Amino acid sequence: MGSHMNAPVRRLLKYPWHTAHDYELAKIGHQFLYLTDTHRVWDRAQRPVPDTIRWVPSMDAEPTDAMILHVDQWTLQEPAKRALVETRAAAYPGPKLVINHGCNLVDGCSSSQMAEFLSWADAVVCNSSTAWRLWNLPASRYIHHGMDVDEWPLTTGANHGVTVVQAYGTMHRACRNHEGVQQAERKVPVTWIGRDRTFGSFDAYREFLRHRTIFYSPSHASPNPRARTEAMLCGLAVVTTNTHDEDQYIQHGVNGFCSNDIDELVDILVYLQANPGIAREIGLRGRETARERFTTERFAAQWNQLLDEVLP
Repeated sequence: MGSHMNAPVRRLLKYPWHTAHDYELAKIGHQFLYLTDTHRVWDRAQRPVPDTIRWVPSMDAEPTDAMILHVDQWTLQEPAKRALVETRAAAYPGPKLVINHGCNLVDGCSSSQMAEFLSWADAVVCNSSTAWRLWNLPASRYIHHGMDVDEWPLTTGANHGVTVVQAYGTMHRACRNHEGVQQAERKVPVTWIGRDRTFGSFDAYREFLRHRTIFYSPSHASPNPRARTEAMLCGLAVVTTNTHDEDQYIQHGVNGFCSNDIDELVDILVYLQANPGIAREIGLRGRETARERFTTERFAAQWNQLLDEVLP
């Protein structure tokens, strides 16, 4: 983590949220104390619990330097989410940082509603540049997630079907663009992780992914889905929408494909499935890009800069 290695280790209070994101956040060089008295739980089927996380029964169990809370565009509409943020923010006396995992590009609350709701926040982190611009919140910034690139093995390319990784259900269909997946399914074989397949462990998921060739991300509103970066790190050819500045690191037709024309994206899926050699070449270039840009080191440096600015 570069020059931050001699900086103080912070004690950060938190509760489980998106397990995959929490797993990466735990690598930034601090001690995380996770609450066990909320309705949120760590999904051990997604990720193991890192050594930097300890569990505490209450907010006042041990002294901490700051608390990290979570919101998305639906928090004001979902009572359990809203109550969790409101009660913990009101009770915690120290600095409070918020990770806003959402984007109000399609649905959810307005930027003014979110700003009023988070009026107490000392800092807000957004997961994409588009989300950061649209929310336009005080004391906010954009931090793209980072990963340990060596945890993601190069694909064997054995399976040329299309992979989609996102939650499935009736809620939030517009955000995730289920119709975009269904449009692809009419023309190519699609395995939808979250609908067709689930996994009992992190290792099982990686083992599945490392034999795939093509990854499809049709959501217009999900701010930088982590699964897409995982696919790039494994060398899958990524076919994605371009609403969160994906074209800043994906050169269309060179190291991946990005477009907001779903018909075009589906045609590309058909082409890649019929031409696995080209898919392989595209995927390898995308892997090089992801291994350069989306590292734990860069992610940690940005988070540590934020902590140094906010905390005494």
